[in-house]
Amino acid sequence: GDNKKRKYEKNWTLATYGVCCIKASTFCMFLFVVVSLVSAIIHEKSKHILNVEQQEKYANALWLPAAFDRAKHYYSQHEAGFWLRRSLSEASRKDYEHATKYFEEQLPYFEQSFKNYPLHLHWSSLELPRTVSFHDLINQRGKKLVRNLFEHNWEDYKIEKDKCSMFEFLGGNGLPHVPWVSILRYNINKENNKPVNDNTNSVQEGEDHARYYQNLTAMLTRMKQILSSATEFPMFIKSCHITTGAAKSVYRIMDKSHVQQRWPEIESWAYRMWRYRSNDWERQWAIPFNTLTAQLQPGFMIQGPWMANRKENPVEIKVEVIWGRAYLAFVSTGRCGGDTIILRDGTVTRYTDSLMQNILHQGHADPCYQWIVDEGHLPRAWFMAESAARLMGIDAIRIDIFLLRGDPMASVINEDSLSSGAEYRWHFQHMANLWAMGHSLKKYQVVDPQVDSHRWFRGKDFYTTKIAKCNYTLSSSLSKPACASTPVHV
Repeated sequence: GDNKKRKYEKNWTLATYGVCCIKASTFCMFLFVVVSLVSAIIHEKSKHILNVEQQEKYANALWLPAAFDRAKHYYSQHEAGFWLRRSLSEASRKDYEHATKYFEEQLPYFEQSFKNYPLHLHWSSLELPRTVSFHDLINQRGKKLVRNLFEHNWEDYKIEKDKCSMFEFLGGNGLPHVPWVSILRYNINKENNKPVNDNTNSVQEGEDHARYYQNLTAMLTRMKQILSSATEFPMFIKSCHITTGAAKSVYRIMDKSHVQQRWPEIESWAYRMWRYRSNDWERQWAIPFNTLTAQLQPGFMIQGPWMANRKENPVEIKVEVIWGRAYLAFVSTGRCGGDTIILRDGTVTRYTDSLMQNILHQGHADPCYQWIVDEGHLPRAWFMAESAARLMGIDAIRIDIFLLRGDPMASVINEDSLSSGAEYRWHFQHMANLWAMGHSLKKYQVVDPQVDSHRWFRGKDFYTTKIAKCNYTLSSSLSKPACASTPVHV
């Protein structure tokens, strides 16, 4: 009798312990979801209350706990988050199955892309993380770029993190891009231009501020002259050294009177941008990429209007290119908002019609952006994005492209990203697998042009004449004269 009693008590204790563990796990999961929602709401509201410096100041304190936000972003693209969503919703499971089927259809094309892909030496030999996820790979890339900088003085990170270097690369290879008028730069460390192992995001207290800002004053004088003599508007002033969208690093000039009437405001904005450095505090890769952006020279680019007489604002799609092949396009801005994913199979899927749809990754057809497929914008967009990636010699990169409804041949490259924070939903892991697969198989061909990838210039007509072969549906309008004596392909 005593043995049975003890056995019963033992089983009861184990059962009670198991129930308590389940309850605790459920409570923790519930708490995580609640805190995620609260954090997201605070984050969104804070953008209208705090400037970017204030957001970062309180990121580790009351307003926006950085550690939590990083975890939220990380598990949004991790298999653990995918498993939970599939378990909770049949619609989520079906959308996941479609993403998996798409990956399997694309895999043979990528297996061909792996072979003899011309990979720039500086992007080769990426050390794969223990856990292969999209964000883990970005973090590893950041660490590699930091090592490359301090061990070899390679600055390939500037292909994105320095907007002005990015546009010089696009122009130096003849890729279709948004036009720019002038680039104004200042070298902080003219006497000792060596990288500094410091990831602070503002000017050092001990720095000679008078000397530091003297160059900016001269630059603003030149900037005002350029803007006052402009004949087409709107014009844009972009900070070369800031890629963080929340930093409001782009100033829009609507017309010539705007230059005179708001010049004090423009000066104040320029001083603020001159001092600021990008800070990816919400992301897992904050430390390596903040270290890189801390090295950048401040400067500004004056950009002209794209398609000045257009009737509609452009739609921007973010194209993820892996081993020289475009995998998907993510609509970031447009008349119907963003967060729509377009695949090479022609499906156009939206995820933000409701809060639940957004959280559980339940995709629905998006008729608002169906015109991108129906009007034939994608062949040119895929080709431009893939060509840009190959000219960089890079393993994976996001190329952002402006589209104009009604004119598929008007599309141009706007910018790129080495550390995309876009929400790719069920496609995250498949893209990570392809990225890692290329490095595991090592079938690529290492190319050493003896220059960093952002300085790898082939000529302003190279894309149109050598890559697009003067095909007018793919070419840059800036290079049309170069095709005058060349047979035109269609």
